[in-house]
Order: sequence, then structure tokens, then C-alpha cells
Amino acid sequence: MTQSLRVAAVVNPAAGSDGDRLVATLEAVGTAEVRTVRTTAPGDAADIAYKLAADAAPPDLIVGVGGDGTIFEVATGLYRAGDSGAAPVPPLLVAPGGTGNSVYRGLWNDEPWETVAERALRGNATARTIDLARVEQNDQIVVLGSGSGLFAATLLAARNRPEKGRELLMAAALAAMETHEPYPGRISIDGKVLHEGGIVETIVGGFRYRGGLLNLVPESIVDDRLLDITVVTSAVDMNAFAQAAIQGNVYEVPGIRWGRGERITVERVDGQPVLFEHDGEVMPQTTPSYDIHVVPAALTVLTSADAPPWFKEG
Repeated sequence: MTQSLRVAAVVNPAAGSDGDRLVATLEAVGTAEVRTVRTTAPGDAADIAYKLAADAAPPDLIVGVGGDGTIFEVATGLYRAGDSGAAPVPPLLVAPGGTGNSVYRGLWNDEPWETVAERALRGNATARTIDLARVEQNDQIVVLGSGSGLFAATLLAARNRPEKGRELLMAAALAAMETHEPYPGRISIDGKVLHEGGIVETIVGGFRYRGGLLNLVPESIVDDRLLDITVVTSAVDMNAFAQAAIQGNVYEVPGIRWGRGERITVERVDGQPVLFEHDGEVMPQTTPSYDIHVVPAALTVLTSADAPPWFKEG
């Protein structure tokens, strides 16, 4: 990377952090011309990223500045550009511009943004491809991960709470746990049933962390062409699970089921709509089941030269 590096920063002003400060850190490195494009409505980031990547003279690097929902949109735009034949699609640099910043942690293991910006713009980062997923019911890609039950209820509980940052998601999770009830469900991986019975929540990854703090799919690898799922059954002691999620050993909790495959089906067996989310956005409750399949090597991202442990070479 040289002085002529052209960088486009897609900034969501409504996200949980100071996007202008994060962009100023990029500019302060002094090795790139940084162009800022701000979103004005939901969905803008996907369209902006697509147009940037599909341009006849695309930038050398696209930076997503916002929360995990914003990163999902930017990644969607880049994926669409690649799928339409635009080549080469610029790599994505993720900035910690939101509340949980789980994707940022998955790529940089929570290194300080000042360090990350310096490495990325001075050529000391590494471009790697990661897997995405696709939800078959709405044909949307998934970046961070998806889930049903309690975690989706947590996102609903987080609305209009006074806390900020990762503390907001932790407080919302505790609030949701007070009233959330298991649902009668069935989880299948590549057509084989993993679990049928009471389900508190499922977490499909993708990236290991949710809310930036909770390691909920601790064996997931982001570039192995497979998806992992953690199933919290109704037999799980939720206090033990909460502690294990912080420590990263949820698979040691009695009643947890987990598996790995190319296609995962999450469904309610009573025919009622399942409460489901992906990338921090709760889906409309319109269907009793969701099917998620892996999209291998679908997105190029910048990450540390020393790969975090959730990459194959890490």
C-alpha cells in the first residue's frame, strides 16, 4: 500500500460510536486519501458499497464504520458486486463503530482501532476470504451469524434501554431471560436431526462472539466452508450457561448440543412463527422455520497478519 491508496469509508451516523473520530484515525495515518460516504436510511450502506465496488475505478479499500448491522449491509453490497461480475472487489476493513462490534472482534481480536488503522493503511494487514451464509427464506446473506429464541428476544429487549455499548446487550440479555420461555423445536444439520424438544435459543456462526463479549459458538472457524450451531436446550441451567458464555466453554454445560455442517434448519414444530435474527436484526415472525446454508469464501476482509484462532491457520 502506498501514498496513492484510495479509501472509501461508509459511515452510519446513527451507529453506537463516533464514526467521525474513527475516520479521523484513518486520515491521521497519512498514507491514504479517505473519502467519507454517510448513510441516511436503513439499506443505504448496501447500495453505497455495491456502487463503490462495481465502479469502473473502485477504491483500493472499503471501510465499514458502524455496528454489526451496518457491516452486514456493507458486506451485502460487496458480495452483490462480486456476484454480478465486478472484479476485483475491494477488501473490507471493519471499524468498531457500533454497540457490540462482534465482527470487529472476530477479525482483529479487539485490538485498538488506532493500531488496526495503522496496520491496514501501511500494508501490515492481511487480506483473507471468509465464509458467509444465506437465509433461504428471504435470500439474505449472513455475516456475523444468526439465531433463534433468547438472543433474538435480547435484541428486542435492548430497544429503548438507557445503557450503552456492550453493557446494553448484557443488560438486555438479563432482562430477556426473566420472561423468555423455551419453544418446541427441531434442529437439523444437512438433513439429520441434531435435537428435537425444548429450545431456549440457537446460535449459528460464523463468528464466535455475540455482543462482543459472549463466546457462543466457541469451535466455529470462519473460513472452513461450514457453519456451526450451538443449541441451548430447555435442560440447560441458564446461570451456568451465562458464566460459560463469558469464559468460552459453553459446550461443557450439560444440556448444550452443538454441531457443524453446510446447511442448518431451525424450526418450531408447533407451527408457530419462530423468533429469529441475523446480524443483529430481528426478522418478521412470519414462518415456523429458517434454513441457513454456507456460502464459502464469499467476502474478502482485512485482518491481522497473525490470524486469530478462529481462522483455519490461526
